[in-house]
Amino acid sequence: MKRWLYRIVQSLRTALPEEAVARTARATDLVQRGREIGSVPFLWSFLFGTTQSDGSVTKVRNFYEAFTDHDAAYSSIQQWITPELKQLLSETFAHLNIELGATESSLGGRFDRFRDVFITDATDCTLSAASFEDFPGYSDDHAGAQLHMIESLASRAPFFASITDVRTDELSQLQIGDWVADSLLLDDLGYHDYGKIARIDELGGWFVNRLKVNSNGPITEELERWPTGAISLEGTHIQDVLPDLYRSEIDALAQFDTPSSDSELLPCEFRLVVTESDEAADEEDAPDADHEYHLYVTNLPKEWFSPREVAALYSARWSIETLIQEAKSVFGLDEISVRTTESIECFMLASMVMVLLSRYLLRQIRAGLGSARDSSVEEETETQPMSFSKRLRAFGTDILRMLAEQFGYSGEPGETIVKSAIDRNVNRHALTERVAYGTVDPNLTKAGELATIRPG
Repeated sequence: MKRWLYRIVQSLRTALPEEAVARTARATDLVQRGREIGSVPFLWSFLFGTTQSDGSVTKVRNFYEAFTDHDAAYSSIQQWITPELKQLLSETFAHLNIELGATESSLGGRFDRFRDVFITDATDCTLSAASFEDFPGYSDDHAGAQLHMIESLASRAPFFASITDVRTDELSQLQIGDWVADSLLLDDLGYHDYGKIARIDELGGWFVNRLKVNSNGPITEELERWPTGAISLEGTHIQDVLPDLYRSEIDALAQFDTPSSDSELLPCEFRLVVTESDEAADEEDAPDADHEYHLYVTNLPKEWFSPREVAALYSARWSIETLIQEAKSVFGLDEISVRTTESIECFMLASMVMVLLSRYLLRQIRAGLGSARDSSVEEETETQPMSFSKRLRAFGTDILRMLAEQFGYSGEPGETIVKSAIDRNVNRHALTERVAYGTVDPNLTKAGELATIRPG
């Protein structure tokens, strides 16, 4: 086990070289004169301390003391959780994404037509109600933050993230630019906007978007011809035909209103794909089912992908869903107890950095083990990265101990345990002794004056 632990630690140091971490910490003004805490051990202690199942500032302090064999006051650790730390974590996040992008590209098969495939999503993080002012939740007694991200399917890593309150419109966090050119963008309903997809098309990008089941654009042309006798859909609205539809799919051009620079709605024609849901149940089994069809809008040509293939492309969104599940169930993104804006944002970014580190390590280990056959990240089962992340978190203290040894720290783990167990509020126990055995002044009139009880 020690051999593999050594390889993991070496890979961590390769991913985040200590010189680069220290240099970036200075560049962000995180490191200032007069501070005794070192940026490199602090970053590693923060990443592992905040993403444990009981992650907290206290955990960060305990890990830092174990790492360096130096005492650190809670307030000293807290003073490092600043906008500058957020910037350091953001730059670390961006650096790891580049490292992952350089290790392997998983695009192939149907994805081979695209430079990359991007998947957008957002997830909520439950916060303390005390954070409501900065992060208002869905109700007046709920506080919540939302992490918005875009995943690159080529690297299987998120390359952009922003943090807002949960009331912020998801679409406002998706800025379409030249990065979409020659790439496929897969959006869920929260990011759907006809003006946005028109912009993607204008920039030479491709998209597949789910449509709400009540979407009702007029059909202008059928792209798939059915046997003689089938009712023509041209000139109808989709909601006029869906209730009585017996076809398993629709492939047509439909008209959608897109906003213009003059704030007017201009008609724009895109491909409409309707496929029968695989989960569609008989009416007797599910009389209250909302619908039996999935609706998609895309600019992918019919010659490239059939309706079923369009639906299959969209199903690749499972990748970002498992990434979010990993961050929430393993690295503490589901619920965060700290209250200040800086702490919340830094804790959330730390969870995403740990996801990237875990995936980087997993690839390095796979590369070291080799494979009996050629395979790509695309062929991974969805549980493998999650399983590895759980083990990485479980052995966090061992990894930190070996990192400390390689950085030249030589603390004694047992001594650190004893030190961290010392009650810093020892005066409270002295007060208990005085109450139990001291002499009570008969002239005391207030409960708070019990602190003046003299020893017996």
